[in-house]
Amino acid sequence: MTPPSERTPPWEDLYRENTTPWDKGAPAPPLLEWLSDHPGEPEGRVFVPGAGLGHDVRALAAIAGITEVVGLDLSPTAVQLASSYPGTGRETYLTGDLFALGETHHGAYDWVWEHTCYCAIDPDLREDYVRAVHGALKPGGRFLGVFYLDPYDDDHPPGGGPPHGCSLEELSERFERSGRFLIEESYVPTRSYAGREGLERLVKMRRI
Repeated sequence: MTPPSERTPPWEDLYRENTTPWDKGAPAPPLLEWLSDHPGEPEGRVFVPGAGLGHDVRALAAIAGITEVVGLDLSPTAVQLASSYPGTGRETYLTGDLFALGETHHGAYDWVWEHTCYCAIDPDLREDYVRAVHGALKPGGRFLGVFYLDPYDDDHPPGGGPPHGCSLEELSERFERSGRFLIEESYVPTRSYAGREGLERLVKMRRI
């Protein structure tokens, strides 16, 4: 059986070639908006799958209540580049596979931050994704993510991703109706990268 990580684009090659249009050189605007509106959150250890160059990792690590932010990526080059940026000392970058997390990651995190990982993987792997992030969180831990609902245009039709879109119905089905999470907050962020205005959804959930 083909490992899930081998059913994704060649991320290492893309980072080596500097072909990374998804990297905007700054933290996700919806994350910064949420952090501004929720002082004191998050706290503890945070896990960021598909962390890329770590812009979101560093934004989270700057929060007073954070003890550690672990950014995971399949690409060693992405991890190396992320580690080259100035940080707070609370960031850790690891090369690894979300779908093959070691035992040290099981039930280890208070929060998971999702941005561009869910939309980047093959949609057939989304059940595996939900199981992986659920397994990484402590009971009662929080999952916070911004989902790219509609990334499609004339040059990028459905099925031509990544990025792959999703629907609110799908998010509810996979996360909440699966019995793994309870959705606590869901809204359209007012701050987005240019071109994504109104096309994203920020969702906060609690691990059951």
